[in-house]
Amino acid sequence: MGFKPLLSFRGTTIARAFLLNAILIGITTAFTIEVRRTINESQYTKDFPDIPHKVLATAFASTLIGLTAYILLRILFGTGGGMLAPTKPYPQFF
Repeated sequence: MGFKPLLSFRGTTIARAFLLNAILIGITTAFTIEVRRTINESQYTKDFPDIPHKVLATAFASTLIGLTAYILLRILFGTGGGMLAPTKPYPQFF
């Protein structure tokens, strides 16, 4: 059995691709800001110097958040392949 997204909304037009990209960037940015705020206010990490510890922790968390958000959008909308993707989604998840 092949992969099938939950909703049929792939980024095959400029408007759809823009909307999906905005959702992905919004999720990544919002969670990254919250992670950085948590790092700055936590009793265990607030005494770390800003560079490089907090920057590296934030970059690592942002990467994980971005990958998780991409996988979530892949499951929900079948995101991936860009505007050059065929109208029927690929049969595999990755």
